[in-house]
Amino acid sequence: MYSFGLPAIFEWNTVYPYSNGKEDRMSISSKATHPTPSPYEIVGRRIQRLVADPKVQKIQVVTVTRRDDEPVEAWERVLAELEATDGVVVDRDEDGTARIGWKQYIDR
Repeated sequence: MYSFGLPAIFEWNTVYPYSNGKEDRMSISSKATHPTPSPYEIVGRRIQRLVADPKVQKIQVVTVTRRDDEPVEAWERVLAELEATDGVVVDRDEDGTARIGWKQYIDR
């Protein structure tokens, strides 16, 4: 093996001693850099999970209600963006629930 003047420990593996410590530092620093999701993102992700459910995908409609811990502004923004999306229909009820439908639901 070529030594190039490096200490003997690096002759058998030049990657392991460096990468092991580097990966540990990277995982610690990457966890600290993730920002907290905004209320808008939290509402959007919740609705996205509901829509992605296989049962909901079959019927292509889901009824959602704003939770008490979700700000009205975030809820309204998500629904407004859904209403502006081609192929998506949002029917709002007086009680605050929203029925979100797409594809076959729209054709009915």
